[in-house]
Amino acid sequence: MKAGLPIFCLFISLQFLNNQTLLMAWETPAASSAPAPGSSVRIYKAGAEELAYSKPAFWANIADGPRDWLTFARNSFSKKSLPWLGAIGIATVILIEYDQKIYDNTRRFGKKMRISTRDKTRAFITINGVPILRGPTDVGSAMYFLGDGWINIGLCGYFEVYGRLKDDWRALTAGHQLVEGLLLTGFTTQLIKRATGRETPRAAHSPRGVWRPFPSFADFQGHRSRYDAMPSGHMATGMMTITVLAANYPEKKFIKPLGYGLLGLLGFQMVNNGVHWISDYPLGLAAGYSIGKVITANGKTAVNKSASAHPPSAALRFCPVALSDGTLGPGLLHRF
Repeated sequence: MKAGLPIFCLFISLQFLNNQTLLMAWETPAASSAPAPGSSVRIYKAGAEELAYSKPAFWANIADGPRDWLTFARNSFSKKSLPWLGAIGIATVILIEYDQKIYDNTRRFGKKMRISTRDKTRAFITINGVPILRGPTDVGSAMYFLGDGWINIGLCGYFEVYGRLKDDWRALTAGHQLVEGLLLTGFTTQLIKRATGRETPRAAHSPRGVWRPFPSFADFQGHRSRYDAMPSGHMATGMMTITVLAANYPEKKFIKPLGYGLLGLLGFQMVNNGVHWISDYPLGLAAGYSIGKVITANGKTAVNKSASAHPPSAALRFCPVALSDGTLGPGLLHRF
């Protein structure tokens, strides 16, 4: 289960069960006001703002996937996105020019720091030859493990379980969105990988790798390292995860710096392992960010405090009224 998300979640999700300090780091504040029985909206305080969440439904979120993917595709090629597409393209082209040099220097640095250039993750538990529980065995594999599928499972599982135990709609929404995000980023990166067909550094037959667009399905599945470098699915999923968590928990200021730092470690090791070129990253990061933004637009809305801070002004207004003597006078109208 290699397509994963570079977040420190497996370690955190395991520790949440026995470490109260870490549990409190993610503790969702109670809804700012007790919801009425049968209420379909709950409001959660998120630092200086408040977020209103509708009642989450897992399968409804998953069913939103095709619509959200079409929105992502439409937004990606909209007029507003053209400057960003240009920036991604320019960054990718520049990095391709230096790919081989960066790859060679990264491996030299890794060797100097005694970081393995091979994935030494191994299965600790297997059933009928199928690995059930995998884990790192050295520094290099620990860095690469940040993108392992077990991280995905741990993070999504945590929010799903926590949300159900605490009846926390915000946590449940985050969990549902992460599951949908995994499906959309996986689908998107697979489409692009099969369209570009770029060699990984480890399998490269020439500097910067050979590009073989649109390989057959059987050839791709049988020789993945010859075709699946561009873009990085790990980076796409990682950026999607950071985006979803930051959108649902804006008061947790550690999410972005921690997430980006871990993405950096993972990015280094994927080049060091020969799994990716550095130019595989811009498109993957952009896809993950855009998908995360589309997904988090559903299920919650920011509460407009300014509108609710002065309710009398919205309910009271002056208007002319007819007096008993037939003249007009000032009146005050209150709308209930």
